[in-house]
Amino acid sequence: MSTLRLGAYKLPAAEIVLVQTLLRLYSHGGAFRWTYVTEPPYDALLADGTTPEGQHSSVDAMAKAVLRLTRMNAGGGANTLERPIRADLLQEWLKKTEHDLLDTRPMTTTFGASDGLAAPTAPAELPATVLRFKLRRWPPASLLRGDPTRIRLATLLSRRALNASEMASISQQPLSVCQEFLQTLQTTGLVDVQSGAPAPMPGTGDSGAPAMVAPAPAVASPPKPTFARSLISGIRRRLGL
Repeated sequence: MSTLRLGAYKLPAAEIVLVQTLLRLYSHGGAFRWTYVTEPPYDALLADGTTPEGQHSSVDAMAKAVLRLTRMNAGGGANTLERPIRADLLQEWLKKTEHDLLDTRPMTTTFGASDGLAAPTAPAELPATVLRFKLRRWPPASLLRGDPTRIRLATLLSRRALNASEMASISQQPLSVCQEFLQTLQTTGLVDVQSGAPAPMPGTGDSGAPAMVAPAPAVASPPKPTFARSLISGIRRRLGL
């Protein structure tokens, strides 16, 4: 899942804190692509529409989408939001902008070198059930977002190479969630991609419980003599032969 970068231009410090808090709240409601950044490049930008700097046309060139904050009762307009900032209206604008941006650009990572991540890697062209992934290093907090599910999945991948189906089975999470997380890790260069069967885990399984050991194959018993053969042997013993 690609991450979209939201910035601010000439906004008061109090409003910046409010926007950061709202983004954290939005992220707890499910899949949320937006993260607040303090430097370009920006996918979207919040600008103070009450100042000459915020109204200047050069601001529109700083991001693909710009939302200008205006005074209360200033009247609604395209890509404007009246103060005070309403959480529902801001979220609605971000969702619409997200839809517009992702319809017009390929899925790419927006993490930069400042996040300590490697350059994006092209997805391997092999069936998903063949590919297994193992974590190279622990993902940054900006990617995990404090999500217990993502932390659990990252922990599994730090122990052994898994594919999406195996992750879903072990973590009891939907397959789509595991696939999305793996795609994010792969495009940010945080995982090694392997093919083939995974190496067995000695001693214990991923959940910490003792690993299941396959029972030894049963030894086949020798075939029993037929009835006729048994009868002939008995007669020969009686005759002393």
